[in-house]
Amino acid sequence: METVAPLPMTPPPGAVTACQKCGECCRRYTISTLPHEIERQAKFFKLSEEQFISIYTRLLVQFLPYHSSDHPLSMHVKMLPKKIWENLQSSGFEGEYVIILPMIGFKKDNYCVFFDSKTFGCSMHLVKPMQCTLFPFTSLKDNEDYAKAHDFCELSKISSPTNSTSEIQKFHRQEWGVFFDKVAHWGLEKTYPHWPEDGHVLHNGKIIAPIQKKQLLALLELAGKKNKPSNEKGNVAQ
Repeated sequence: METVAPLPMTPPPGAVTACQKCGECCRRYTISTLPHEIERQAKFFKLSEEQFISIYTRLLVQFLPYHSSDHPLSMHVKMLPKKIWENLQSSGFEGEYVIILPMIGFKKDNYCVFFDSKTFGCSMHLVKPMQCTLFPFTSLKDNEDYAKAHDFCELSKISSPTNSTSEIQKFHRQEWGVFFDKVAHWGLEKTYPHWPEDGHVLHNGKIIAPIQKKQLLALLELAGKKNKPSNEKGNVAQ
């Protein structure tokens, strides 16, 4: 599946049909990768998975609004650390409940750690995550207007992705769903043993706060226990 190019079936006149290597997607977005992708990536660099995680990755934790606390990864917002909750509110978060989605992402200093500034290409192109392979035809929404969502990318201006690309996108969403289900039912480190020690909290694709693995584990334990918030106690650990 990694070799499938996200190109249109019938490009409009004058449309580009290949990446223009502008580097904007490597600069604008936080990139996450799944365990089976990490296995290939580590082998590509002749590293163990643990070494690859330590050198190149960071913890990414997506906080999304949820409808209740009935999911093993969800909780009432009053159970969140005060600083994280304040930053979520500042970023426009609305709702009483949040679902916590832990991911492994690539380190980034302006650009993704694998961005090659000399070639404006990817230094792990052959084993890059499906998220990158599909771009710009990737979204959590069905029927996304890619030209509007990724207006900086020339590829997004073509009429539509191929049927095969659309199917791969759906499959990739399912892969992430299965991964989060495993975290919910097996726990973080039983799902995958090598997690970065620190990283960032995300909301709406933006970094809003730092977070450490030990903080994440504590939050997931709280969510699993289904503790109910107390109006008198307010938010938990600062």
